[in-house]
Amino acid sequence: MLNHLALANLTRPNTISKAIDIYHKDIFKYVSNKKNMKDFLKSLNIFLYTYFLMKYNKDLETFALKNNEYINKEDNFDNLLYFGEKIVRGYSNKFTSVLKQNDHELIEDALEYINNNFNKKLTLQGVANKLHISRNYLCHLFKVQTGYKFCEYINLQRVNRAKELIEENKKTLEFISFDCGFSSQSHFSTTFKKYVGLTPNEYKKTLIYN
Repeated sequence: MLNHLALANLTRPNTISKAIDIYHKDIFKYVSNKKNMKDFLKSLNIFLYTYFLMKYNKDLETFALKNNEYINKEDNFDNLLYFGEKIVRGYSNKFTSVLKQNDHELIEDALEYINNNFNKKLTLQGVANKLHISRNYLCHLFKVQTGYKFCEYINLQRVNRAKELIEENKKTLEFISFDCGFSSQSHFSTTFKKYVGLTPNEYKKTLIYN
């Protein structure tokens, strides 16, 4: 089977024209008759199917089988040539759903990690490293998927946990500040007031006296 990796890596929507260019260059290089064309398209189809399965865990078996069925029954060379383009574009179209699925899973992993570690020192770069993606991509993805900036979400988790501990009325505000991951008492007070409208001490008094 031919190695179509260069083409497969360009099946993203923004690089599809380059993938099509490679397709035509490979046709010129490897195909000389109708039989060659059928064999080439079958090779391309199974390679792209395997690529999506292995790299993105996306099983496109039904799509691949339909492609293979058309290749088997079509005898016109020009139609086969055009259909090869449709195969490449078809896998490219599937890429959008793959990206959405992968982005959703990435954010789920990011949220799970933050929810379990918000009381520790967290940085955008640190979480990005955990997910094996770039800092800039995580920053963009986080805002798009959650509606919050990275730091905003962490602060919200810390403030919500602080509110719970204040309501329990078993720990000092100094302990709560440290336990929730705030860098200092002043940071705790400023951040708490930003999201709750009251300082931690003011919030505590509303619970005690009302």
